[in-house]
Amino acid sequence: MGHKSIRERTREHWLAAVLCAVAGALIVVLAVVVPPSYDALPDACGEQLTIAGGSDVSLGNQRRALVESWNEGGRGSRPKARLVEVSPSADLQYSQLKAAQETGTCAYDVLIMDAQWTAEFARDGHLKALGASALAGSQDFFPAALAMGVYAGRQYAVPFNLDVGLLYHRDKAKVPAQPRDWPSETHTAQLGDYEGLTVNALEFAWNHGAADVLTGTRRPTRADLTDRVHPALKAVAQRMRPGKPLWTSFMRGFKEQESIDAFTDGGDDALLRHWPYAYRHFANDPRLRDGGNLRFGVTAPPGHTVLGGQSLAISARSRHEKDAQALIQYLTGTESQQQIFACGGFAPTRFSAFGLSPGVLRQDAVRPIATCSERQATNRDNAGGEPDSVTPERLTELAKAVVAALERARPRPVTEHYATFSTTFRNCARKILTGANVPPEAFAEAINASLDGKTATC
Repeated sequence: MGHKSIRERTREHWLAAVLCAVAGALIVVLAVVVPPSYDALPDACGEQLTIAGGSDVSLGNQRRALVESWNEGGRGSRPKARLVEVSPSADLQYSQLKAAQETGTCAYDVLIMDAQWTAEFARDGHLKALGASALAGSQDFFPAALAMGVYAGRQYAVPFNLDVGLLYHRDKAKVPAQPRDWPSETHTAQLGDYEGLTVNALEFAWNHGAADVLTGTRRPTRADLTDRVHPALKAVAQRMRPGKPLWTSFMRGFKEQESIDAFTDGGDDALLRHWPYAYRHFANDPRLRDGGNLRFGVTAPPGHTVLGGQSLAISARSRHEKDAQALIQYLTGTESQQQIFACGGFAPTRFSAFGLSPGVLRQDAVRPIATCSERQATNRDNAGGEPDSVTPERLTELAKAVVAALERARPRPVTEHYATFSTTFRNCARKILTGANVPPEAFAEAINASLDGKTATC
């Protein structure tokens, strides 16, 4: 055998280095995308129903408790269900569920998805249009919540739980009375580089002069973006003063848990924008109780807030469509919805869960709501909550705050390219909020490009 030339040996060494680098990168990516502490993708399509979604952040893991109730309920020939939690991060949930669906797997039957993903997943053929059994009693769903599951005129998802922004306040906090007063300097929010920043930045824009822009199916004009959204974000940037809670939550990249911790450890003038489930965490924290009294209150924000939440959809490759529809109907039924609210703090999706008649969205019509402890005493299927200091009066106060926020809530932009939009919008908002020079025209161009699915920067 002849000796290899210097050029051939150099090429081999170069290829080996490249392959090692690629392999190393893949290991890093997989370590990030598939955290070892979460359930892996099932390796086969079993007889049981598999529900896949993000981490259950409700107190007492109420989603899992509902699945266990389904399994223990003796539902004839219906298969049992298994809940798979893929990630605590909304961005990673999206990536992992999308990647799983693109492999063509039939391992997942029901998907728990952020509502704004519906259009993309339906467009790409990853979801089945829902039949009549899954939509039974649909007039009882809040219309705006049900509408988030529609794509091209067909219903692909139904709301599992809702999210609306609420304003939590400590004893001596000055609660904003007008939209222009929100956020204040003592305000903490979810301003890390993830979907939370997108949500908060949209609310900043809506409450500072761009109330009807970047919401629903209406495509913003260039003037909308340059003359209304851009100035609104700049106005909020003026409130980002170093050392204040708003600045801290931004610079430290607070997500849900970090903002909860900051509010709990904060002073008597602390304010927090958060989701309904945070109420139960605060009510059960000894640091926020004084005997039988709670050292915080909750109200609807003075302006518009994002209407969000998680929806249930059937994977296009599920082999258990009829059973999956029955499971969805169970999880979204009035009793189940009351459980996730009373025991876990998730906002329900039906009028009846608040004692309201369909179409009646009024605070003064909300009826007293049984607490988790009371439900456990009368219904064994409602196990999983914890005895706590949430009285019927306090639970009703929370329900009224949710209903008031729902009246003013708006959906995020409905687009098949939501992930691209969200990344672009929050990156641009981050620059504006830090005082960087972002020309209005560049902002408008980047946002419009993202709504067409094109990666762009400001």
